[in-house]
Amino acid sequence: MSDIRSATADPKLLLEAARVFNAAGRDYRGAAEVVAELALQAKGTAEARVQQAIIGDAAALRLSGRVPGGYRAALELLKSIDDDQDGRLHLLRALAHGQKYKQTPQEARGQLCAEILADLKIAVDRNPELRRTLPHFWRPSPAALVEGADLEDDLQAVYLDNPRLFEELINLPAAGSTGATGGQAGATGTSTQIS
Repeated sequence: MSDIRSATADPKLLLEAARVFNAAGRDYRGAAEVVAELALQAKGTAEARVQQAIIGDAAALRLSGRVPGGYRAALELLKSIDDDQDGRLHLLRALAHGQKYKQTPQEARGQLCAEILADLKIAVDRNPELRRTLPHFWRPSPAALVEGADLEDDLQAVYLDNPRLFEELINLPAAGSTGATGGQAGATGTSTQIS
């Protein structure tokens, strides 16, 4: 029996189990949420990369509204993310700030916009493939417009206020890449699923 208890406290196992339940569809959403919360509680014993994945999944659940707390709880989880290796946590923090931006009076939005763009810049520097998926968060696909679907339009309001800055961000050349002429080349690759 003690083996079962110790296995259920394994944060990596809990992370993977939550992701399996999440991928299994709506019927398993509740299980995914519970197991993801267990992983969050057990994250302290995990290696850094697993901790980052657990924090990212927990923040994404809050941003989607599937777990209470919304952007405020997500921002709390995403306070210290300097060691974010693949840019996902910075992207999630930008999305959380995007939700906050929607509720912020126009005259107080400047600083939030700067924070969003700074996080997005770090995210695409660490993972240039994100450039291809970023527009999804300010221009939801027609499939996302189906009734009851999560629009995932967390950056739409800030984009509409600052379209040029966002277009420049996604068109920036990838850090350190060079084209045939020796100049900087843009990012290529397949899109990355963000959860």
